[in-house]
Formats: sequence, C-alpha cells, structure tokens
Amino acid sequence: MWARHAVPCPSLTLSMTWPAGCVTTYSTERSRVTGTGTDPGREKRMDETSTPSIGSPRTSFRMQRERRGAGLLPGFHPARLPRHLLALLCGLVLACGEAPSTTTDAAPRADYTEVAAALEAMIERERDQKGLAAMSIALVDEEGVAWAAGFGEQSAGHPATPATVYRVGSVSKLFTDIAVMQLHERGELDIDAPVTDYLPDFAPDNPSGTPITLRQLMSHRAGLIREPPVGNYFDDSGADLAATIASLSGTPQIYPPEARVKYSNAGIAVVGYALEVTQGEPFADYVKRAVLAPIGMDNSAFAPEPDVIDDLADAYMWGIDRPDYDAPTFELGMAPAGSMYSTVLDLARFIEVMFRHGELEGAAGSLLTPETLEAMWQPQFADPSATTGFGLGFSVQERFGERWLGHGGAIYGFSTQLAFMPESRLGVVVVSAVDITNTVTGRISDVALELMRAARAGEPLP
Repeated sequence: MWARHAVPCPSLTLSMTWPAGCVTTYSTERSRVTGTGTDPGREKRMDETSTPSIGSPRTSFRMQRERRGAGLLPGFHPARLPRHLLALLCGLVLACGEAPSTTTDAAPRADYTEVAAALEAMIERERDQKGLAAMSIALVDEEGVAWAAGFGEQSAGHPATPATVYRVGSVSKLFTDIAVMQLHERGELDIDAPVTDYLPDFAPDNPSGTPITLRQLMSHRAGLIREPPVGNYFDDSGADLAATIASLSGTPQIYPPEARVKYSNAGIAVVGYALEVTQGEPFADYVKRAVLAPIGMDNSAFAPEPDVIDDLADAYMWGIDRPDYDAPTFELGMAPAGSMYSTVLDLARFIEVMFRHGELEGAAGSLLTPETLEAMWQPQFADPSATTGFGLGFSVQERFGERWLGHGGAIYGFSTQLAFMPESRLGVVVVSAVDITNTVTGRISDVALELMRAARAGEPLP
C-alpha cells in the first residue's frame, strides 16, 4: 500500500513515504504543481446551516481514506515541526518536484511562502484526521490572489485544484442580496417597502401586522421560519422557486418582524423570488448576467450548467464516524439561499471587488456604489455602535480588532467559509467536499487571516 520515493535535488535527497501510485510534478516554466495518481472543532457561526446525512454507502471512498494513512512517516507529522523548518521542508519539496496531495494554481508570492507552508500542513492534518476528500483554498490581498491550492482528489484520479467547482451553500446569499441591491440603487426595488408590493400572494401568518420588507429578509429579521415546507433540504421533488414561496402561505411567524435575528433560508428565497418576478427573468439567469459575469466569475452559476459542473468535486456525507456516503445532487427549490456553484478563484475575484469598494476590473464600471456596499456591511436593526450582527447578506463580526465580513455555507456534501477584512484588505476562501465540516473550514479561515496579518506586519508567524 505504501511506497518510498526518493526526491533528488542538486545537493540533497529527501526520502519520504507517499501513497503508492501518487505522482506529482512541478513545472517551473508555468509555476504550476500538478498531480495524478490513485490517491493524492470550531463552533458553528450563526450564519451556517447544517445538513442531514443522506446517500448511498461508498466503499471506494473508505478505501481512499485508508490509503491516506496516518502521516508521511510513522510517528511524523509536519505540523509538529518548528515553523521555520516546516517552511524550508515545503520549499524543498516544491523545488524538487514532489507535493503529495496539493495542487497549486501558482507558487505563493514570496511574502506568503511561510504562510502557505503552515496552511498546507494544517490542511493535510485536518484531512488526515477526518478523512476529508477534496479541499481548496485561496488567499487574497490588495494585490490579488496571493496563493491558491487544492488538496486531495476532485474525483478518482483527478487532483483537486483551485479551479475545482464546489457547491458553496449559504455563501450564495451574498450574490442574491447584491443583485437586489443593484435594483434598489436603480429605484426598481425598494427594500423598505412591504414585500407584498412585489409579491401580492406572499402570505405567511403574521399576527403582528408589521409588514415584512426585503431589508428584514436580507438581514434575517423578518421572523420567518427557517426552511420552507417545499423546496427545502429534504425535498428532492424538483420544486421551483414559485412553488417554494407559495408553500410559505399560512406558515407561522416565529417572531414579529425586526424583533430579533431568526436565520431563515426561506426568507432569502423570498428575496430571490421578488427579483425574479419584478425582472421577468429566471433568478439564476439574472444573477449570472448582472452579478457573476461582471465580476469575472466564469466558473460559477446558480444552476448545474454543464460547463461548470464538469469540474464539480465528488462530495460526501458523514456516516457514523467518517464520510461514508455520496452526497445527494438534487437542486433546492430555495436556490437563492444556497444553490450556487463556484470555485475558490472565482470567490477570490469577488473579494477583490469588495476590496475595491465595488469597482470592477478595467473600465467595466462598478458592481455597486461604495455607499451601498458600506450600508450592506452595517449590522441592521442594531445600535449604531454595534460591531457584530447581520448586515444585508453579510455576517458582520470583529476579529483582530477590526471589521470581519463574510459568510459560511453548508449544503449536501460541501462546507465553505468566505471571509475578508476590508480595512486591512486580507481575505480567504476555504471549501471542503464533505458536509458539516464548517468547524474545519472556519478554523482554517481564522488561522489564515491571522498568519496573513503577521506576514504583512513582518512579524514571526504565531
């Protein structure tokens, strides 16, 4: 099962144990690592969703998990090395042509070499301990993507890369809400008007009499139930968005509008349906044309388009103690709340636009005005001094003494964390092809931002 491979260098030889059949090459001409072969707890945030375990047993994935073994050498793990030796070792491995299960879009910029080495070790440790399949990560700063990499296999015999496609769950909400805010800027939708102005048949049981608005829905302050009766995580009937919203008629209001936060996928489905009805265009088509395409997110979509899902990672659900089941692939009726497909590189482009306060590349104009984005980044229905809460779509928190913005995502077989700090212009996207691993993606995201801050300041890595 295990083979020992010598890695020659001009002045030394590294001998390390990799899974048999794993071949990884490094092209200095294109600065790209490619790989082929048979194998290559953080608490949930308030903006994350959990997913049930449904699917059929997958024996082949258990075999892949066993092949990964416990580490590179018996009793050895790179995370136990001093950080300066770890950086040296990873640098030598890359330079000499071996990187066991990592595929990078480009070598990390010089100022992030140690950061990348530390994160590689952390990600491999998490994958090894939890039997995780594909993972991808991208680090972003004011200059663009500083480092991006994939780990494990996208599918059998195909390594994960930064261009691997994942379902990103509730990160989708950011793009739904941005599309609505574009219409708000143009005066086509008023986010403070009653939703019934746009959807006359929208009729949950609302005894308070306070009208429900798009602003309340986008900030999870409308008091709606979390999941719609139709088109939810358990509904594989193929219900469309119209049927999903119709199913909310007569459903109970959990809290009066604006009273308190009640996270609701149903609420964001209503937001997306208001867009669809007022624009006379399918929601997925509109958002791709108005939001994804202008950003340059060419490998992203709210529908399973063939040219996007060709690179979709195989995804897995947890069994009793490990990822043991193929993830279901059906589409949700509440698509605006969680159905987007994307890559870490596309999501990194989104973060770059956020750093530019909505300005698109070149002479393409702007996604939103800086004033609108700033309004989206403010906690809603909160004291003006509040530094945490839900903005319009964005989760707003305080980390490292400054503002942290982002969203988590969880859908069948996938877990995502997107986070950025607009003042320091540091951001990260982490995605895993195993469900309910948001503790992992969130932890990696936090560590990545901490390491990037230290590297930026010229300080030793923590």
